[in-house]
Amino acid sequence: MAHKFTRVVIVNDTTVARGGAAQLAMQLTRNLVARGVKVMFFAGDDGENEELAALGVDVVSIGGEPLLTSRRGAIDGIYNQKAAQRLKALIADIDGPDVVYHVHAWAQILSPSVFAALAPVAERSVVTAHDFFLACPNGNFSIYPKSRQCELRPMSARCIATHCDKRRYAHKLWRVARQAVLNAQINFKRLPFSVLAIQAGMTPYLSRGGVPEKQISILTNPAVQMVEARVPAERNREILYVGRLEHEKGVDILAEAARASGAPLRIIGSGSDEATIRQAYPDAIFQGWATQSEIAEAFRRARFFVMPTRCTEPFGLAAAEALRAGLPVLTSASCLIGAEVKQKGMGDVCDIFDAAVLRDRISDWMRDDGKIKSMSAAAFERASEIAQTESAWVDGHLAFYDRLVAAAALD
Repeated sequence: MAHKFTRVVIVNDTTVARGGAAQLAMQLTRNLVARGVKVMFFAGDDGENEELAALGVDVVSIGGEPLLTSRRGAIDGIYNQKAAQRLKALIADIDGPDVVYHVHAWAQILSPSVFAALAPVAERSVVTAHDFFLACPNGNFSIYPKSRQCELRPMSARCIATHCDKRRYAHKLWRVARQAVLNAQINFKRLPFSVLAIQAGMTPYLSRGGVPEKQISILTNPAVQMVEARVPAERNREILYVGRLEHEKGVDILAEAARASGAPLRIIGSGSDEATIRQAYPDAIFQGWATQSEIAEAFRRARFFVMPTRCTEPFGLAAAEALRAGLPVLTSASCLIGAEVKQKGMGDVCDIFDAAVLRDRISDWMRDDGKIKSMSAAAFERASEIAQTESAWVDGHLAFYDRLVAAAALD
């Protein structure tokens, strides 16, 4: 099928697939190339990725470092001049009416400066909202020190006065400064940037932060089918967590509840809280980051999957993949997919901040094989209602790019 676009430029902080946004940016790149699309990758890191080279993807990188490890993080995080200059030069070199620009993660290295570079081609630029950084200074609509969701309007006086940062209030003020720069560069009131939300429940949050609903489209994430047959979860004993080990992810809460209930817990992933959690909960199984085949094997051993996040979580790729394997999923109330998972009989929502409630829920699920089997069967049968197939996800992107280019041609 002939498309209205001829080239896609993927813009992402890194070429290393750590975290959901980077994984999806790489997954999309891989699939676009397989469909015969010419792809370029604009990256904030050193751009050294053997897979991209093997795919024949041209990589333009700025050789930057994440905020917390860069000596210039405080400055470049607000406006990375090098990123803006390199991206402007790339656009000047390759742009045409059939080129599409797709931004994924930008908050760790590239900064809001990429939107200044993309402003002249905003009508053919789309941003996937993997999180809420487009709308909220801390990216999560969460008040981290109080471990609860935030109901304030982003960048209002009350928002600015509220200490919601996971570290300190001075860092919150830095985030406010970055958000002000972002709002000025992306300026939805005058620039036709498009936004792809990965879950319909994100729209009210994005809209509260100033993203016009008319510029938001929904394209749910894909979830890989890692195992062909339903995992007989009711026969298994391990609880499973897959993801980053950061405070907002609530892994420490899960580890405490698992210990209290006597249930074995396997943790796949890494992050800044790993050493602390390892020391406090040596009885848990820490596997570190794992390959897809290793995660599939962990799915086969698991009884259910837990997503104990403290913050507002828009999706949860690992949870969606667990559902596809037939694992029941237990989420915190701040996970936007939780209500749908519960409604479809694939799992439940739990108050993770009440230690006794979470402990008792885990104990109940460890005892009740019938309940686990029922939720497992529902998950395996209905997981596609939470996350689509990879093929359908790629089709959705191709159709969206076509619409962007066609609409831009009419302006």
